[in-house]
Amino acid sequence: MRDDDVVLQRPDDVRIAISVFATRTVCTGASASYVLKRIAYRAGAYAPGIHESILHELHEPRHGSTPDETERWLHGRLAALRELGYRFEARRVTSPTEALVDWVEHGGGFRGVVLAARELRAVGLTFEGREAGGDGALVLVDPSSRDGVARTRVERGAVTRRDRIHDALMLHWLGWG
Repeated sequence: MRDDDVVLQRPDDVRIAISVFATRTVCTGASASYVLKRIAYRAGAYAPGIHESILHELHEPRHGSTPDETERWLHGRLAALRELGYRFEARRVTSPTEALVDWVEHGGGFRGVVLAARELRAVGLTFEGREAGGDGALVLVDPSSRDGVARTRVERGAVTRRDRIHDALMLHWLGWG
């Protein structure tokens, strides 16, 4: 190999750790922030400096404490992300948990949801692991986790048993602008 040979980089050549902001008061915003970063990572568009500076606002009480505040922030700031070339979409729904899990699972990592569990508490659900050529798995992100584990792989049944109907924010990647 010569110095000027180009070697194609594979997704598993680079490991990026995406952290979960641990909180008990802005769970909706922290979950949405994590889910958006994971979706961008899956799309090959994760830029830590850009995403961290924009999505940090979701960790503030005025933007991330409730689904209403987080939804309002998303609709206002997603335009700024689109100007940078990122095309995320956000939609608020009230749906059966099983339908939301199906939607995330079939998105192959380009979709995620923030599930409002009860007041001031929310969890994020993503599908991770396909970047490196694996089968992938559902991952539940709980910013308010008592045992310190904020990100865990879950079985489908463990998610659908939690609650039957959820107030949720559906987040997904639309592609490059």
